Amino acid sequence: MVSLQDIKSDFPEWPDDVIEQWLLKLANQPAMGWPPPDPTDGHRWELLLTHPISWWKDVTWKREPRDCSFEKLSIDARKTMNSLYKALVEGEDNGFGGDNSPARFQRQLGILVVSGEFERPPVLFPIASGLSPLDGNHRLFALQTALNTPDEYLAKHNVKRPSASQSVWIASHKDGEDPG
Repeated sequence: MVSLQDIKSDFPEWPDDVIEQWLLKLANQPAMGWPPPDPTDGHRWELLLTHPISWWKDVTWKREPRDCSFEKLSIDARKTMNSLYKALVEGEDNGFGGDNSPARFQRQLGILVVSGEFERPPVLFPIASGLSPLDGNHRLFALQTALNTPDEYLAKHNVKRPSASQSVWIASHKDGEDPG
């Protein structure tokens, strides 16, 4: 079992919340582990980290408010939001509605319309086309849903529309590179 400290040994300056949300849960999935193989060619980590640990060591994190509306998301993130819509709203079997996705989405939507805020700030990397989620797609989809819910529905259920500006973790590489 991979611990927070195992990953912190590689990323001592990273916030615990970023590691817990993004890397720790993945490291503890079957056939993952920590550290990822180097090179990651052909391993599942290749899709998640995109660069070796040495590159990620030059990434810093800052928690800050950001506009998380659909237009501010990266092209790939918008595609993911559309796929989540097709799976969770329209019932399309596209790989995005599996596991506990409906429950995760409903839970996050409930938190947003009651509190107005994400339960935990999503982990995002700004790239040329917009904000790219490393962790938090269900939270972002719940926000998109809440932002587009008719006023009448919100009033009828005595809930509020959250702001598009939410507290998130923003990554920054020392050389200005993105993980793409």
